[in-house]
Amino acid sequence: MFKKTVKLLMLGVFSLAFAGSASAEAIKIKLATFEPGGAFIASKILSAWADKVNAESNGGLEVKVYAGGVLGGPPKQYDIVKGGIADMSWTVLGYIGGQFPLSSVVELPFLTRTSKAGSKALNTLYEEGYLDKEMDGIKLVGLHSNPAYQFHMKDKNVLEPSDLEGMKMRVPSKIAGTILAKLGATGVSVPAPGTYEALQKGVVDGTPFPYTAVGSFKLYEVTKYHTEVNITNATFGLIMNEDKYNSLPDNLKEVIDNNSGHAFGDWAASLIDAQNAKLKAEIAGLDGHVMSEVSGASLDRFKSILAPIEADWLDEMKGKGLDGDAVLKRAREIITSIDG
Repeated sequence: MFKKTVKLLMLGVFSLAFAGSASAEAIKIKLATFEPGGAFIASKILSAWADKVNAESNGGLEVKVYAGGVLGGPPKQYDIVKGGIADMSWTVLGYIGGQFPLSSVVELPFLTRTSKAGSKALNTLYEEGYLDKEMDGIKLVGLHSNPAYQFHMKDKNVLEPSDLEGMKMRVPSKIAGTILAKLGATGVSVPAPGTYEALQKGVVDGTPFPYTAVGSFKLYEVTKYHTEVNITNATFGLIMNEDKYNSLPDNLKEVIDNNSGHAFGDWAASLIDAQNAKLKAEIAGLDGHVMSEVSGASLDRFKSILAPIEADWLDEMKGKGLDGDAVLKRAREIITSIDG
């Protein structure tokens, strides 16, 4: 009887020890995004990335997506990672004033058409060391761009630069603000999730956005005119708290690393470009929606007005002690090889 009791006690101790070690095995990672949970990036990219990492970690990691800005609004995504409120976040680097100047290269007008090209350029620039300085202090998982931004307007079709004069336009980034100002529009700062309401209430008349965002934020309900002009783009980063990454055992760091850089960017870009094409086709099929493309002499007029922006960006980089010429040259080489 005594031996049986001891055995039962020992089994209980081993069971508790095993349960304790099992629960300790899964290291929780909070991944923040301001996008709604059902939006394309949150559901099809971030959640899918988390699922892939969790599976490959064999229970060692438990990455969970916190969508809808519950851990911090759009401009706070960098701060919440640096401060440890979130372990990771997906954010628009242009929302973080001045922190990522060279990464803004893909925002230059008419440079990109596809997420594939912009994302390949950004991750190559990082891989080759061009972006080391601005990524210092965070663990960069990966970068991607959107497909090029087009104009989406509530009540006015934009076919010429003069069509934007006096229009109130949402400004997604510093460079986009400069573009819109040169075209005679009034820029209004509105976080991406607030664009629907801003259009609905007349706070803005339109916005530059890819079709993916028009779908994610249901802007097709409050816009009618869609003009293809490849006016700008944006840089997005999946970033991680450096201390959190460094605290991981080597085998779990390897799982993160295997799903970083080009592995993340190329995969995300393929999904984004496919979704952009799908949404464009769906919006084109909606009653009352007008799709236009700027080309020929009209496109030349846009390019002429916006030509100084590239030179101004290069001067700004030089003023910061950064080699913008080399970054733009390398980015253009990669983008041209993909987008033509």
